[in-house]
Amino acid sequence: MLHGWLIYSKEDSIKNEWLINEYIREGKELGISIELLLTDSLEFGVKDNTWFVQYKDQEMNLPDFAIVRTIYPLLNRQLEMMGVSTYNNSKVAEICNDKAKTYQYVAQLKIPMVDTRFCRKHELVKRISKLEDKSVVKSVSGHGGSEVFLVENQTYDKEITDIDSNFVIQPLVGSKHQDLRVYVLGDEILACVLRTAKEGFKSNFSLGGDVCLYELSKEEEEVVKRIISMFDFGLVGIDFIVADDNTLLFNEIEDVVGARMLYQCKDINLAKMYLEFIKLKEMKKM
Repeated sequence: MLHGWLIYSKEDSIKNEWLINEYIREGKELGISIELLLTDSLEFGVKDNTWFVQYKDQEMNLPDFAIVRTIYPLLNRQLEMMGVSTYNNSKVAEICNDKAKTYQYVAQLKIPMVDTRFCRKHELVKRISKLEDKSVVKSVSGHGGSEVFLVENQTYDKEITDIDSNFVIQPLVGSKHQDLRVYVLGDEILACVLRTAKEGFKSNFSLGGDVCLYELSKEEEEVVKRIISMFDFGLVGIDFIVADDNTLLFNEIEDVVGARMLYQCKDINLAKMYLEFIKLKEMKKM
């Protein structure tokens, strides 16, 4: 029987209790033992000249794989160095949880993207003072629509200066306030969900946006497949902004992708599909 860790923060485990139970239940059906670990009780590093992982101050028998549902690329990398497969892997986690790294990496494809300037934290106020048009400022590590700010007439939310992060600065594009999330499992496109903001410029479902299924054109699908070819994905969401001419502009990739809006739009058993995908990958290694 395969043994897997499902890793969450304590806070996120409470919000995602139903999905966690689905992973455990579907795992049993597939002959996979799923064990929930909370990062709040997890400790790892180097001891006696090698890597270690402890949970609740106890040494652990390592699993065959770990589904890391928290943003902690260093943890993904630690587990991999100890021989544990991680989903998503550390490369995906490191690049996709930093917006600047994501834009920098994906720009190799020459696909349509929003013009983006990278900015260190201590330079932010100076950079904002030079902005002439409406702009969007994002921390590189923001998630789910958090730490995203609109700057207009060089006026900005003072909260932005309290964020301990570097930033990206972009012109405000897409007056429709729509974006598209493409759910990807491995190299397969599962579904696409179009989100529209009810108010403001953020279309995130968690912030109150409307959602519906969307079918990619052949050209749009080709762009998505080119992005997929650059990574070894587990389960991710690839996000695009819908421009005023209805073209898709690459925006970001969600490593720890949420699925609530997908479940609202489509009858799908994502936990089962993900575990089947992982089981196939792990069995090939044996």
